[in-house]
Order: sequence, then C-alpha cells, then structure tokens
Amino acid sequence: MPQVPNLKYCANGEWKESRTQKYMPVTNSSTGELIARAPCCTPDEVNEAIEAARAAFPAWASTPVTRRADLMFRYRAVLDRHLDELTMLVCRELGKNLDEARGDVLKAIEAVDLACSTPVLMQGDALFNVSRGFDTTMYREPVGVFAGIVPFNFPAMIPFGWMIPLCITTGNTFVLKASSQTPMTAIRLLELLIETGLPKGVVNPVTCSRNEA
Repeated sequence: MPQVPNLKYCANGEWKESRTQKYMPVTNSSTGELIARAPCCTPDEVNEAIEAARAAFPAWASTPVTRRADLMFRYRAVLDRHLDELTMLVCRELGKNLDEARGDVLKAIEAVDLACSTPVLMQGDALFNVSRGFDTTMYREPVGVFAGIVPFNFPAMIPFGWMIPLCITTGNTFVLKASSQTPMTAIRLLELLIETGLPKGVVNPVTCSRNEA
C-alpha cells in the first residue's frame, strides 16, 4: 500500500518539512481515500515565508518588466504541456468532473496570458498644462509583499488566476495560503513556475489553519 506523503511548505525557493505536529487530511473526494497530509505550518514558518517574500522584493521589483513578462510567456507554454496532468490533479483532490476541472486550469492559463501584457498594462500617463504652470505624470510601480488566502473550490483558477500572475509580473512578491483541503494543485503549479525560472522568494506557499497551529 503506497505511503501517504506529508506535503511541504516553500520559503525562499526551498521546499521544507514543517516542524508542526498537526497535519490536515487531503482526500480524494470521489473515493474518500487519503492521498496526502497538509501541514498546519507554525507561526514561525509562516513568518519565514513572509520574510522570504520581503527579502526578494527589492531585486524582483527592479527587474525590468519585460523580463518579468518573459517568465509568464515561458510559463504559459509549460502549463499547456501539463494541462492534462493538472486537470487530473484537480479531479483527484477536489472531485470536480473532467470538464469542470479542465476549465479551472484553463482559467488560470487565461490569467497568465493577461500577465504577458504587463509591459503595456504598467505604462503610465502624462498630461502637460493640466493647470497653468503644472504638468502631471503618473507612474505604475510595484507595491511590496502581498498575501492570498485560497478557498477549496477553485484550487487552480483563484491562486494562479486571480492572484499570482498579475501580482508578481507587476513586480510584487507573494505569500500564498493554499487551501488545506485542496493544496496539491497550487503546490504543483508553483513547482512548474519555479522550474520555469521564478527567482527564489518571489512566491512562498504555506498551508495552515485558522485555528491555533
């Protein structure tokens, strides 16, 4: 009988075993089979992820926006190659049927498409003589570290559609609280993004509970 894996968290590009004593079950929603255990990361581990994002921000924010967009172009191709794998992963841990699971992943891919256009989206504006003797200039620039809390029912679309692609391509860094019920899809999506060339610390996922760790 295969051993049930304990999932890891990631800080500064390194996948780590949690020191917690509390693990939350991840089950195959179609069969009830236990397929993984998600760590209830300790406060120190969550803070480690936050500090990694904070440390990575200056270098990432100063990376030319065209290079950040290049990462999304490469990631888009990787997601196309892994579409079937990701679809089956959503089916397995969430219990959606094949068409709905595929749609969840495709919605994430649509957001990656949009993030490829970030060099245009981040362009500013200027207006001369807005008032006598005054000109105005508007810049769009990175803000800092963001965090996202993912619900269980859209494990691909929400973290890697609504949250991460535009956030990081505009130069910010991210701490992701993946759903403790369906974390495997988000973890796999981040593994693929790291393999594509994401710098260390730009995205840092944890799993934890609203209850005391």
